Amino acid sequence: MIMNMLYLTEDYIGSRVHHNLCEALANTDNKLKITLLNIERPNYPLRDLRPTYNNINYELKQAQFKGNLLIYRTFFPYKIAQKLKLLHQNIDVKNTDLIVASTLFSDGAAALKLWKKFKIPYVVVVRGTDANLYLQHMPHLYSLGRQIIANAKRVIFVSPSHMRQTLQSHVFCSIANILKQKSLLITNGIDQIWIDNQYFDTKSRIPNSVLYVGIFDRNKNVGRLIEACKKLKSTMPDLTLDLVGGGGDCEQEILSQISDNQSWIKFHGAIYDKQKLIGIFRQNAVFAMVSHSETFGLVYLEALTQGLPIIYTENQGFDKVNNNLQVGYAANSNNVSDIAAKLEMALKNRENLLLDIQKIDFSAFSWQKKASDWLNAIKI
Repeated sequence: MIMNMLYLTEDYIGSRVHHNLCEALANTDNKLKITLLNIERPNYPLRDLRPTYNNINYELKQAQFKGNLLIYRTFFPYKIAQKLKLLHQNIDVKNTDLIVASTLFSDGAAALKLWKKFKIPYVVVVRGTDANLYLQHMPHLYSLGRQIIANAKRVIFVSPSHMRQTLQSHVFCSIANILKQKSLLITNGIDQIWIDNQYFDTKSRIPNSVLYVGIFDRNKNVGRLIEACKKLKSTMPDLTLDLVGGGGDCEQEILSQISDNQSWIKFHGAIYDKQKLIGIFRQNAVFAMVSHSETFGLVYLEALTQGLPIIYTENQGFDKVNNNLQVGYAANSNNVSDIAAKLEMALKNRENLLLDIQKIDFSAFSWQKKASDWLNAIKI
């Protein structure tokens, strides 16, 4: 029997996760018919990744938002009303068997409305925006959050840190048992090319070399990473920093810092060819990305498959993913000295860290495995 699943997201353009998950689900279960609804906002600040999405084996509906963008961003009831309007214009809701809301609040609120009207079961995913924005700074939505949880079929967490924070949050203390019963941890997966090309050799690496791959925006915190490396050069004068990426609201600021430190910072620009990326990973000794907020951070896993110890953000997406292994160090994203200290520790201890990195079962992070976990979770 065919199951019609509706997948709601606003981040389809800027994150491959939603495409990869839907692709893997459709490949794994031929009785699952997936419709992905993406709300397109004007002047989207991130790079459009849609040209890199191959083998789209699900139905893609892309709805253009043409209302007031400022109100959409700041007034939650307007946001949900507009989202439902676009949803009804593009989707045959009555023929939907299950809704997957890719965020707890923004998409979960729409799923709750549809459940109340049509009794369509739904699953919600808790992401970094939910844990770091809505649950921290929007108390007027706490009651709504409890309603979304109480009526959801499942609550999926991508990060063990966010799962722990949410389960312990005072916001859900009145429904703590319900939340715990519905909660399930399913991390994101990585592309098969990284799993098939694992590399742990240390001989060809530049000894005190640090790598960053990603966008140059305020959240990714690249400016502080540069300052931390500059601070560390006083004791490690041969330290180098490779930056891959660009774009974002801090691009000009970062390019200026690069220009001032050309003797030890190498800027590669954006690279989308995975084989070229693999080559750069294998030249470096440590990977660092100390974002302020992170849902998961696929690039950490990609770095680990290439034998790089990682510097990540404490209490954010990747923290505690490999809880029983020491594969790197968590740093305070607001503290340059702490980032520098963790970089120094990783560079000095990378041989020992590599012993634990090689114990990771990367096949557990394949999208095929994640799709299997998801299918077990969403059975109705």
